[in-house]
Amino acid sequence: MSVTTVLSGGIAALLVVVAAALVYRDATRVGVDLGSPPLWAAFVVVTSGAAGVTALLVPDAPLPGVLVLAALGPLLYLLERDDSMHGDDPADPTRLPSESERADDSDE
Repeated sequence: MSVTTVLSGGIAALLVVVAAALVYRDATRVGVDLGSPPLWAAFVVVTSGAAGVTALLVPDAPLPGVLVLAALGPLLYLLERDDSMHGDDPADPTRLPSESERADDSDE
C-alpha cells in the first residue's frame, strides 16, 4: 500500500464525514419529512462507503458507476429536502415554481 493510496483514502474519509455533518445540520434545520437527521447522515456515509469499498475491492469497476454510488446519498437527501420544503403545494402546470404572485396580478 503506497503513501498515495493512504493519503487519498484519508482525504475521501474526511470528505465523507464533512458531507454527513452538513447533511445532518441541514436536515435538523429544515426538518425533513421522511426519516430523521441521523438517518440521512448515516445514509450518506453508507453510500459513500459502498463506493469506496467497490473502488478498492473491484479494481475494474467503472469510475462513473463508483461516482454515481458515492453521490447517491447526498442527491437523494436533496430530493427529499426539496420535497419537504415545496411538496405540499398543488402542482400548477401553467406556472414555474419560482414565479412570484405579482406576475399573476399583472396578467389580468
